[in-house]
Amino acid sequence: MPNLKKDDTDYRNARVSFDQAAKFLNMSKSAFYRLIEAGIIPKSDDGKYILGEVVEAYWKNQFDSEGLKAAQTRLVTAQAELKENELAEQRGELHRASAIAKVWTDNVLNAKKKLLSIPTKVPPMLVGQDVFTIRKRLEEEIKTALRELAEYDGEKITRASAIQGD
Repeated sequence: MPNLKKDDTDYRNARVSFDQAAKFLNMSKSAFYRLIEAGIIPKSDDGKYILGEVVEAYWKNQFDSEGLKAAQTRLVTAQAELKENELAEQRGELHRASAIAKVWTDNVLNAKKKLLSIPTKVPPMLVGQDVFTIRKRLEEEIKTALRELAEYDGEKITRASAIQGD
């Protein structure tokens, strides 16, 4: 096994050039220059930068108190919205899209079956009837089949959501 030597060198007070500081932060020279111009990283009078100060200024900018507060606010807001959605779902005020799609697909398929059964189910009942009676009976059967598409059944959706595993 190779003998690993521990490096206790403290680079925080190291004075580095503009190029070295940019390279240390893994950014382009132009990006580093923009940070200096924006006042995020203090300008150097002699062209040398104290590495610890550069890193601290950069990270403070990345995770400043305002940025951290904004991130925390977004997190708390998202968590609150999630809880509100869960409560709305439990009350039956909100449904999962997948459950709605399942119920809607089932309703469309049932309506399709009913509509396709009309030509075989209805004619024997209409033998010898006048055109008006035939038309009326066919319209009734079609409306019955289509009514299923117009009905909202929240319980069906809730059951479908529960079956899908929450």
